[in-house]
Amino acid sequence: MFHAAPDPIIIGDEDGVLVCNPRFEEITGLSSEQIIGIPISSLPRCNTNSDNCESLVYHWYHPKREGKRFTWEFTNVLGNQIFLDMQIKFVEIEDNMLRFCIGRDITWETRLLQDQKIAISQIDKNIAQLAALNDEIRNPLTLISMSAGIEEGPYQQRILEGVRLINRIVDRLDQGFTESEKVRRFLRRTMDEFMPEIDEQDIT
Repeated sequence: MFHAAPDPIIIGDEDGVLVCNPRFEEITGLSSEQIIGIPISSLPRCNTNSDNCESLVYHWYHPKREGKRFTWEFTNVLGNQIFLDMQIKFVEIEDNMLRFCIGRDITWETRLLQDQKIAISQIDKNIAQLAALNDEIRNPLTLISMSAGIEEGPYQQRILEGVRLINRIVDRLDQGFTESEKVRRFLRRTMDEFMPEIDEQDIT
């Protein structure tokens, strides 16, 4: 079951990793020979960029030795950024405190969340620009319409028709504003539903 598990698993002690399953090798791009017997802080993926393994090292050597859930972010040998939802358990066997770490790949979910944040940010900018543009157009149109209505002349009807045409265009922009706001609310709601799962994790 350990070797066939679909999730990455490593088991180790104070000195380092004792064993890992094939899924852990696959997702990190490291062979067992590169992992077993090496301290957590010296893993090739951690050694390349110490920030990558800060959370894993912190919980591995935590003095309270309590089981925790946290996110481990690192870059594998292929250059892909990986996010694992990790669960660590401490088990004492024959005076040796073992660490059992089981991960769940949340790379896709995390990237989706990041993309949604970018999309919402862009929509916010578009909405602000659209609202400002509509005001900038409607205000002078109101003055033009009032002036044309007061002073009769050969071009009065053409001017008023032009004002009505521009108003219709601005109304369409307003509709786009409404649709953008709907998309924004949908993305925000999706993010809010996903975020509690992330917020519950003890991320350091």
